[in-house]
Parts: sequence; structure tokens; C-alpha cells
Amino acid sequence: MIITDIQYGENKKYKIYLNDECVFELYKSEIKAENLQVGMEVDAVLYDKILYQVVGKRAVKRAMHILEKRDKTRKQLEDKLRENHYPKECIAFAVEYVESYGYIDDYSYASRYVEFRKHKKSRSQLQQELLGKGIDRAVVSQVLEEIEYREEDILREQILKKCPNPWELSKEQKRKLMASFMRKGFSYGIIERSLSDIIQGP
Repeated sequence: MIITDIQYGENKKYKIYLNDECVFELYKSEIKAENLQVGMEVDAVLYDKILYQVVGKRAVKRAMHILEKRDKTRKQLEDKLRENHYPKECIAFAVEYVESYGYIDDYSYASRYVEFRKHKKSRSQLQQELLGKGIDRAVVSQVLEEIEYREEDILREQILKKCPNPWELSKEQKRKLMASFMRKGFSYGIIERSLSDIIQGP
């Protein structure tokens, strides 16, 4: 591979083009350390050195910095590193590194997420939110099965919070109330059953 161009980019970094394709983003000091110049040939040894020992290590530091601020799923961390223009090999290298030390764990993340929100969200809503964060469907299903979670109990609390006297509702008001909970992912049957239990009393 030949260095076909070196262009100043963002955040004091330079874009290194190999065979007319931008492959790395390096600081000036890193370019000087390897004496990189336009027209220079980059063999496999130098390529791997820059990819893993220079950019890869920087990707690991960046990943650690991101995780210091807030927990992330594997996909969220990958997306963040991608936004910072790290090559896919460096992203995989950094993610595998932090994962090996337990800094990211999608199962633990999903468990904490559900535990914290299970008192106000439907199972369907929690499932969709976790899937949207890139967590594997099998992991989401496992977490939702293992955590003690009764939608009926949640619904009773939510219904009474939204409508302290549901037995006074008109037919139209009841329909709107049920529709509002269906939009949150609760099934019609569970909503109707929970509402009827409240109205009928103990």
C-alpha cells in the first residue's frame, strides 16, 4: 500500500490515505514517529503497528473515557467509536478489550435497565427499548424471563395514578384510558382485566 495523501482533518489529526482511501487519522507526532510521507510504501508490519499499537490503543482509551461517563451497550459503544472515525478493526479491538474486563456487559446492562424501569413500563415497551439499544433479542428475552415482573401489578398502580376513581369513568373515558395504556405496549386483555379488578374491588 502506498500513502497517496495526508490531509489535515479535525481535532488536530491528519487523515492518512492509502491507495486513495482514508484509512487512519493520526496526530502530527504519530506521523513523525513513523516518518510517514506521501509516496511511502506501507507494508503489512507497519500497517498493523499503526492500526493496533497506535490507533487501536487510542480507541481503547476513548472507549474507557466514554464508559466512565455512562454505561453503554456493545452497540452503543461501537456507534460512538464509529462517530469518532475509528477504523472497524480498531473498534473491534477496543470493544473486545473493555468487554474482556467486564466494562461492557449487555446482559447486566439489560438487567439493570429492566429493574429500574419495570414499575412503570410494559414488558413490550421494555423489550423494544432494549432491542433499540442493540441488545440481542435472546439476551432481552432471558432478562425479562428472569426478573420478577407482573404487568397486572404495574397496571393497577398506573391506572390508579392516572385515574384515582376509575369506577366513575364513562364508557368513552374508559375507552380512552385503555387506549393510552395500549400505546404503552400493554395488551387489551391485561388492561381490561386490571381495570375490572380495580372497579370490582377486593
